[in-house]
Amino acid sequence: MTTKIKTPPKKKQKVDLYQVVTDRIIKHLEAGTPPWRCTWSKYGLAKNYATLNTYKGINALMLNLSGHAIPYFLTMKQANDLGGKVKKGSRAEQVVYFNILYKDSDGRNITQEQAKDRNYKDVKVIKYLKYYNVFPTSAIEGIDFTFPDVQMRENEPIERCEALLDSISDKPDFVLKDANRCFYSHTQDTINLPPIEQFESSESYYNTLHHELIHSTGHESRLARPGIVDADGFGKTKYSFEELVAEIGASFMAGI
Repeated sequence: MTTKIKTPPKKKQKVDLYQVVTDRIIKHLEAGTPPWRCTWSKYGLAKNYATLNTYKGINALMLNLSGHAIPYFLTMKQANDLGGKVKKGSRAEQVVYFNILYKDSDGRNITQEQAKDRNYKDVKVIKYLKYYNVFPTSAIEGIDFTFPDVQMRENEPIERCEALLDSISDKPDFVLKDANRCFYSHTQDTINLPPIEQFESSESYYNTLHHELIHSTGHESRLARPGIVDADGFGKTKYSFEELVAEIGASFMAGI
């Protein structure tokens, strides 16, 4: 009698999400395209097609540079629920999800407000990071996709960006001393910014504005970042790190 030996199931390899994001950024840097510099398509920022929610944070950073002409995405379940299916061999994009759970001494979920009311006494705080896959609409068949009409702007102010700017109480003054340059002056706490009409698009104008605005948060009266209050010059460590802060911060603001 032959005895069958059962092969133990393979363990699912754990995905290091931090490494995934790092590898993507390095890949784009090597290609000469920094991922925090938004590439604006005529369809706007990356969205979930089913919910129309705009992706934010690191997800906006990754999906806006994923190379898809129409930056709308669906999970496989969402595609199936809409009567479609993902084409065989299609490559998924990963969306990162971070959340915090609060549990009482009996292991029951409670809200953050309830945890605060207890001063977090006997409250277990669980932080977790996970991901799920999304597919561009071009990789999905069986759905008659409709997209918003493309609106061509002539560099008009964007209401939401202006509202965001107006909501900031402690911001530097905007000046125009040099119509050919955009920069933040730490010594004067001012932002030099040419008129919106000089930019390629309204989005380019606000992306640049946000970049300089992030620089201004490093002023000693605010966050006192070394790259601003103790800058070491173009191409050096503090300078380069400060540019990363400004570019990534600007991309986050673009998704608000």
